[in-house]
Amino acid sequence: MASAWLTYRENSIFGCLVKNFVRTASPIGSAFLAQTIQSSISPATIRNVLMNLEDKGLVLQPYTSAGRIPTDEGYRYYVNDLMKVEKLTPTEKHIIDQYLRKIHNEDVQTILDKACNLLSEISDQLGVVLSPQFFQGKFKRLELISLSDEKLLVVISISSEIVRTIMMELKFQIPHNKIQETERILNERLSGLTLKEIKDSIKVRMSNVNYGEPKLINQFTEKADEIFTFDNDSLHFKGTSKILKQPEFANQERLIKILQLIDNQDILVHIIKSSTQKDDRFSITIGREHSEEMLKNCSLVSTAFQIGEISGTIAVIGPTRMKYEKIVGVLDYVAKAINKLFS
Repeated sequence: MASAWLTYRENSIFGCLVKNFVRTASPIGSAFLAQTIQSSISPATIRNVLMNLEDKGLVLQPYTSAGRIPTDEGYRYYVNDLMKVEKLTPTEKHIIDQYLRKIHNEDVQTILDKACNLLSEISDQLGVVLSPQFFQGKFKRLELISLSDEKLLVVISISSEIVRTIMMELKFQIPHNKIQETERILNERLSGLTLKEIKDSIKVRMSNVNYGEPKLINQFTEKADEIFTFDNDSLHFKGTSKILKQPEFANQERLIKILQLIDNQDILVHIIKSSTQKDDRFSITIGREHSEEMLKNCSLVSTAFQIGEISGTIAVIGPTRMKYEKIVGVLDYVAKAINKLFS
């Protein structure tokens, strides 16, 4: 396992190796490092340091006479002890802000889908967005709009002005004043509850109502699961072509595994959910740290975003040879931009 007590020289050489391997995808040799570091350290001394790093499990030599590449343990040490998050340039921030500003009037899922595309474009990897679990969202208000004698438009608002509209078919006619009364009693009894609480308790909460339209109230209680369900576990991912062009996936076995992962959305949802069950602001899981075999050659970097009091997850998936400091900076800024968009 990696040790957190490398010498200054070892840290300098190892950090340089990681950055250049991420950039070139080629094993890094001692002569190259000697030129790059531009110090008085000789290639021979660097070779000795590389052997020490190999003994500590941070690097390996993929084949005889090749340079070294970081191991999963090496990337973990780099992320935990050496990495400095790279801030976005003013131009990159402007591009993100402008892009999200253009789509702020779209529905939630469209915004998240386009934000996912933005992640992929900036990171040049697979961008993933897992929608919030809207059943945790708090009900704010409901509006009933009569469209005809047999049709009623139901408009439900939850936190951060997220709205769902449902067309309700009626088999009975209702006077306008009774529609208003029913709207009022539903709002009085359900306001402030989560959607899950409403679905679990609406029959009890509406059982002793003595005004409004009983038939309409009964329709709400009987069809609560349908009416008060917003999209849950909606997964967006973009950039399949970007991740497949990475040289790591020229290997057929690795290619098959990443394609299987992309095809299996249930597993991908589970992986993304698991990545956010940690106390850290960002979750970074590297290579063989994943329990899922399909992700053993990849890294997953994720963070949460907020829509009111409910949260979703944005993430980037790519090969372990990933520019972690840049990816974390991108995710941080995009998550804050989404939070601001819905605040």
